[in-house]
Amino acid sequence: MNHNFRYNYGKPDMRLPYRWNDDTPFSLPLAPKNVEVTSPYLIGVIDVRWDSSSNYTENDNLIVLGVNVYRSFDSPEGPYTKLNTSPVATLFYRDETTEVSVVDEDPIAGGRLIAGTNATGDWIARTFNRPLIAPGTNGELADNRTHVTVRIKPTSSDSFQTVPAFKVIGDTGEIYLIKDRIYDHTNNRLVDPVLPDLSRGGELLISYTYLNNHIQTDIYRKAYYKVTTEAIDPNTGNNIETPLNEVEAISLYDMEKIDWVWAEAIRRNRWLLEQAGERVKLFIRKWAGTRCESCWDEEYQQSREFCPVCFGTGYTGGYEGPYDTIIAPPETEKTVELTDIGLHVNYDWNTWTGPYPLLTDRDFLVRQNNQRFSIARVNPQGSRGSIYQQHFNLAPLDQKDIRYAVPISGGTLVTPEAWNAYRKSKPTDASPVITNKPEIPDEYELRGRTVTFENICY
Repeated sequence: MNHNFRYNYGKPDMRLPYRWNDDTPFSLPLAPKNVEVTSPYLIGVIDVRWDSSSNYTENDNLIVLGVNVYRSFDSPEGPYTKLNTSPVATLFYRDETTEVSVVDEDPIAGGRLIAGTNATGDWIARTFNRPLIAPGTNGELADNRTHVTVRIKPTSSDSFQTVPAFKVIGDTGEIYLIKDRIYDHTNNRLVDPVLPDLSRGGELLISYTYLNNHIQTDIYRKAYYKVTTEAIDPNTGNNIETPLNEVEAISLYDMEKIDWVWAEAIRRNRWLLEQAGERVKLFIRKWAGTRCESCWDEEYQQSREFCPVCFGTGYTGGYEGPYDTIIAPPETEKTVELTDIGLHVNYDWNTWTGPYPLLTDRDFLVRQNNQRFSIARVNPQGSRGSIYQQHFNLAPLDQKDIRYAVPISGGTLVTPEAWNAYRKSKPTDASPVITNKPEIPDEYELRGRTVTFENICY
């Protein structure tokens, strides 16, 4: 294999040796090739495999330390998060839901115990980490008292007793203690509840399980992986790593690589969007992250609709973006209807865009005139696990909607850049082809839609 050729992204490598003017060599060290993302047929587990980059001739003069694995959700453009803490020296990495068991946490010392002081006199111990999950279930919320362990020492002179919890709310990390007298079937009598007497040195310890790394496989969320090589340059002694922009993004849902036919179809769709589409700014709603400290209600597990910090999502920042992208022209009519509460605009915009970023319901986009639309009924189109188009509907937002307060500062380039096949590698599958050879005058150059057009004989 000629390692001077770049990744072919699932299509035949058209970079033939006679293309002498390729002046964009790889950055060293070279990244591992044949990266494969598979499922071990376990819920919440994704395996990543690759070939050894230390076997490449280009890396012979380097001290290869291993590889780094990066993950991004929903978009192959990023942002990417590094998963390993030190270079992986093997040819395998397992990205899985990580369950962490906490043993004998003291909620009294952390000030997370309500000792019968609320309106109903409940004893509630709140855990430091949340949500609580049932062990071995890949994120299933703990809703049974058997999922946690409660140990109570009533006074300093007593010993610890293991008692059952009254109720467990896994989403909020709340463990309710038994506060009333209960019936003892063994002795056939009512017994007093076991509670810590804080004034006499009583103690409370709780054990539970929570998630540290959650791989969601129950909703349609794509995870993209990139694998880079980390090495030491013996000439300088510095650590060097493969640039992320030179590494192909691999997804578990791409069960078969996109062949050159569909790669060309994606590029032609992209050409249609560039000719007749509309450039908009896209915001992706956050479904995880840091809870909003300004409005999040732990008791009712909801956020305030008009919060200026999370914009009603419950997570700080509210949305990722903006991402610059192009959508197809609208295919609907706009009507104004008189309702009981005033005039209402009916404008159900049916449109489509390219394969990424991956859209979900409740995302929104902004047109150049600052009109904002909510995204709904996303319908990805494709085959064999690959997405070629995303069809969705847009509904106009009222100008009093909090999403009109989301600031727009620049944008992140998501629309693929054009690909000049004669001079550089293809950035993405959706990149349109530029078939221009600068050394041939325009009046003599034959043009076509593919880089092999010049090889066709008439």
